[in-house]
Amino acid sequence: MGIREPHKELVSATQMADSLQWLSFALILVFLAQIITALFPVALLQPEWMVRFSGSLRGIASLPLMALGLIMLANMIDGKVMPSSSHLQLLRRIASLAAIGFLLLIPLQTYGTVVGIRSQLQQGQAQLNSLTSAAVLVQNASNEPQLRDAIRAIPGADGVADQPLGADIKTIKSALLKKLRESTNSLQTQLNDSKTKAIQDIIPPLIRDAIISLAYAIGFAGMGYGRNGNSSLLRRLLNANKPSISKGRQLWGPERP
Repeated sequence: MGIREPHKELVSATQMADSLQWLSFALILVFLAQIITALFPVALLQPEWMVRFSGSLRGIASLPLMALGLIMLANMIDGKVMPSSSHLQLLRRIASLAAIGFLLLIPLQTYGTVVGIRSQLQQGQAQLNSLTSAAVLVQNASNEPQLRDAIRAIPGADGVADQPLGADIKTIKSALLKKLRESTNSLQTQLNDSKTKAIQDIIPPLIRDAIISLAYAIGFAGMGYGRNGNSSLLRRLLNANKPSISKGRQLWGPERP
């Protein structure tokens, strides 16, 4: 009497397709939760928000990309799973829009980063200009009221202007000019170093982020189709030298009975 082979439970095509669709929905939910978190607090015109949101979007963009791939795979395995073929075409048109969005993310990220760095440098330049203007006022002061007004123009020295001077005007002017000259030179050196460091620090990350955004744009463009299964404009541009892909379910193989 022969030995009976143990019964093996095999996963059917329908079960596989059903599991894949549930996995894709889970990825989409995680993506939406992360997007909502990244959006708030909303500050659309602030460069810091642009940079932060762009970085967050790039960090989780693989989730909807994988989810769409799993949905298409599930639909190929079993056409009865949700979403239906018509809903799948809608998702793929959305993918085409997402591809354009990731292309637009490149200038948005660059703009936000450059504006943020420029704002920081402008603050340092404004402080330097204040010290320079105060030094001119101190140099031109010829009496005590003018000298006190010049002291008030020095950043952070408002309270000192109302105190007794404690020496003659010439001595005080000489001491103030020396201190202002030292502060101006130090701040100018810091500002020059900041400009050099900013250029060195932002160029590699911007190139990296641009490449990542372009890669996601290509990925979503590859997933995306227009109405009635036609290739989207962006997909045709990226796939210009290759033959057209058939429409509809022929993309994934012959029709099943």
